[in-house]
Amino acid sequence: MFNKVKRVVVKVGSQLLAGEEGIDREFVEKLAGEIAELRQNGKEVILVSSGAVLAGIKALGLNRKPFSLQEKQALSAVGQPYLMAEYREAFKKYGLKVAQVLLTAEDLRSKERFINARNTFEALLKFGVIPVANENDTVSVEEIKIGDNDNLSAHVSVLVDADLLVMLTVTNGLYDKDPSKNPDARFIPVVESLEELEKTCDFRGKTAFGTGGMWTKIEAAAKATQKGIPVVIAGGREEKVLERILNGERVGTLFLPDKRLRAKTYRILYLMESKGSLFIDDGAVEAIVVHKKSLLSKGVKKVEGDFKRGDVVEILDLNGRVVAKGIVRCSSEELISFKGVCVHRDDMVVLK
Repeated sequence: MFNKVKRVVVKVGSQLLAGEEGIDREFVEKLAGEIAELRQNGKEVILVSSGAVLAGIKALGLNRKPFSLQEKQALSAVGQPYLMAEYREAFKKYGLKVAQVLLTAEDLRSKERFINARNTFEALLKFGVIPVANENDTVSVEEIKIGDNDNLSAHVSVLVDADLLVMLTVTNGLYDKDPSKNPDARFIPVVESLEELEKTCDFRGKTAFGTGGMWTKIEAAAKATQKGIPVVIAGGREEKVLERILNGERVGTLFLPDKRLRAKTYRILYLMESKGSLFIDDGAVEAIVVHKKSLLSKGVKKVEGDFKRGDVVEILDLNGRVVAKGIVRCSSEELISFKGVCVHRDDMVVLK
């Protein structure tokens, strides 16, 4: 599987980057050295890095996480230059330059902005630069937040058509429960079925400085593997961890790739926020689920929410169960008198 890997997304979290005096310079230098080694072996690397808020916390002498979104935005604004300075100096030793790429969910939801972002990454890689991506915390509000860099790394992997996503963490992979609290925790070397994993894995805790925990990494892996991208969760402090993974050594937990969703399907499922709900009758449910038809306006019996043409809506049966998501062809106001196809089959993802 890894012999054909050309483009790799590497994600590092705040716990790995946290040092006593702010950003752990020794770890950053280790990471830069390993990425430089991949570059020498002909690999393209995109780095998704947390740490801006952490750097801001340390720069201002705080000993706690931010209490509010405004505090987080301010700390990110303070910390982002410190974080990039560390990366710039570390990669400079290997003759490599870095670029800061800050993203919001809106950059990924819009087809045009999605393509523009992809073109930016392509140009940076063509120049031989290491893109360092992060969520744009300084301007993000709840409506345009991605939420955590684990999920951002999955979205970036899809955006750049990566061949592999590696999420580096402080543990050496995935266990069925928190190994720091459960001596009997079982290590999981390979994940073939995310559905089965959800039934057995109990690892939803959050860390002191991180925003996610292991569960968000599982969520991110679910997204990436559905686009055919394999994912490895591994210990970031292990020696030559990236080289060993690319050489096929059994390091960390491997999530095997699944089906390949279309880019539009991926955006509808994971990037575009639902703006409203359409409740449809049994005939319409059968038409879209069984016969793979478009949704006609005559099948809609109830409308909730305020949406416009081009927004994503949830499609529910009369019992309130979500059967599909799709891009609507009219606004919530227009739907009352609208005749014809209100959600085309090509713009719909059936969930039932």
